[in-house]
Amino acid sequence: MNQCMYIGPAVLGVVKNSTIFIGELPARLNKLVEELPCVRNLIVPIDRLTRAKQALSEHGSVENVSYHQVLDYKKGEKN
Repeated sequence: MNQCMYIGPAVLGVVKNSTIFIGELPARLNKLVEELPCVRNLIVPIDRLTRAKQALSEHGSVENVSYHQVLDYKKGEKN
């Protein structure tokens, strides 16, 4: 079975940081991916987890930019 982990910021009612998924993603997360495609960059296979977490702190990396896009999305929801 396919195992992956979400490494982005928590999105209330959708996903928490470090949530592990086995098999298919839940519908609520798929809906967020449709609305905010960069979320897909933060759902990483377990075998790529170490490298992806390192990339979160690398300015300009896909993971870093995606993480900040989710943060910006969350700010927009509060307005």
